[in-house]
Parts: sequence; structure tokens; C-alpha cells
Amino acid sequence: MILGIGVDLVSLENFAPKLKSDAFRRKVFTPAEIESCEAIAKSTEAYAGKFAAKEAFMKAIAKGIRQEVWFTQIEVLNHESGAPYIQINGKAKRIFSILGAENIFLSISHTDGMAVAMVVLESA
Repeated sequence: MILGIGVDLVSLENFAPKLKSDAFRRKVFTPAEIESCEAIAKSTEAYAGKFAAKEAFMKAIAKGIRQEVWFTQIEVLNHESGAPYIQINGKAKRIFSILGAENIFLSISHTDGMAVAMVVLESA
């Protein structure tokens, strides 16, 4: 059963200036995310996609920073195949469990100047 759906769209033009701040990157991304984004040529697209995924996850659980769910509690990583997945901890994980969710499905796409992500939460 589907328990939550979230989608987010990020403008690369508006997002790119934020990445110039190390403080912003540390506040929003985990060390593993930063390392993976910096390792590729189109790092702005990678960061924006991961950011969109974090926002989409917050929408899917119907919570956010006001409920003390922080961006670094939602980690967007990639399988060896390149497929993205979400790993959660802290309050994000507690809310996910309270909802009765067991699976997180994530899709990220990039196109001319935009990154989009969709998250679907599912129970068994």
C-alpha cells in the first residue's frame, strides 16, 4: 500500500549560487553525498537532484524542518548501477517507522536547467 508520495523540482540557476557556501553544503548534505557529487563533472546537477530527493522525501512523510527533520537525516546515495536510493536516520527514520512504511522508491531526473525527484513510500 502506498503511504506517501512526494515530488520536488529544483532550478539549477537558482540552486547553483547556494553551493558556493561550504556551510550550506555541510548543513544540507552528508560527507558521502558531498564526496559523490564532487566526483562528477556535473556536480551542480547531482547536488540539485539529491536536494530535490530530500525535499520529496519530507513531503512524502508530511514533515519537515519545523518538525525537526533535518536534511542530513535523509541521505541520497547511489547503488553501483547508478540507481539512487535513500538512507534515513534520526527523526526522519522514526517518522518513517511510525507511518508503517517499509520501502522507499526514488527517481531523480535532470534536464535543461532543472532537477526533479519523486519519492513513494510503501508498506508491505
